[in-house]
Amino acid sequence: MQPDSHGLSISPLSKVDISSIEALQDVEIFVRKFLSLPSPHVTPEIMADLARELRTIEKSGEFDGVVVTHGTDTLEETAFMVDIYLEGTLPVVFTAAMRSSSELGVDGPRNIRSAVRVACTERQNLGVTIVLNDEIHAAGRVTKTCTSNVSSFDSPGYGPLGFVDDDRVIYHRLPIWRMNLPEGPLVLENRVGLVRTAAGFGHDVIDFLADNGYRGIVVEAFGRGNVHPDTADAIERAIKSGVLVIITSRCHEGRVLGVYSYPGGGKDLENRGVLSAGDMAGNKIRIFLMACLGLGLGKQEIAGILSGL
Repeated sequence: MQPDSHGLSISPLSKVDISSIEALQDVEIFVRKFLSLPSPHVTPEIMADLARELRTIEKSGEFDGVVVTHGTDTLEETAFMVDIYLEGTLPVVFTAAMRSSSELGVDGPRNIRSAVRVACTERQNLGVTIVLNDEIHAAGRVTKTCTSNVSSFDSPGYGPLGFVDDDRVIYHRLPIWRMNLPEGPLVLENRVGLVRTAAGFGHDVIDFLADNGYRGIVVEAFGRGNVHPDTADAIERAIKSGVLVIITSRCHEGRVLGVYSYPGGGKDLENRGVLSAGDMAGNKIRIFLMACLGLGLGKQEIAGILSGL
């Protein structure tokens, strides 16, 4: 991003600055331009196109690793889609910048350098990782937590997998969990909605989506996975009309679980036919559901994948 008379805008000549990594020994860098868009403009279909491109690279064995530079706003969703689609044999590392090149303390060049170092030393079975601010995070857990701080990217409840230090890459833990799509083409069902509940709000949006042909709805519920009785009734109407509904929580940490049996409680919703998404973030479960429905998976198959969360 470059400043103009109105603020920061994407440059028509935007390119990846690799000067920060040219000093790395024994690393040969090839730069491919996939597209240049502000990250809020990146749609699920564009994310899927990138995932297919990376799958082709993974199968070809042409490269030892790939670093993807991406805007921060939708980075976590793109990285997650790539993660659930790739086989996991190719180290893929996403990175970004929280500050533009025109700002004091720009972080982009260092992040690119750190991401390349991680791609060169990536261990097996990490899946897609995200590297910013010298921290390594798993794609399934990372989220943007602050609008502007360079330490914005975090994995609430889990923390980073490791760190990039001046002399080496250090891992403190390995992810014991990773979602994978069944084998098949990456085709998305775009009629999947995300509804964040609030006090006295949610049921009318669910009714609207169900009445307008949506095939799936992810509901970010309160706490353990609880909603107002009106919202529960709307969820039940949606399910009876053939919509697949998945519940997650508005909370940053912790699983949804069928604990409360009152109308709208998590147990009541289970009895009405919802699926639970464990502690997964709503925006990522939406991406997952789009891909599952695009594959033609049914409710029981999707429930089986979610059962480990």
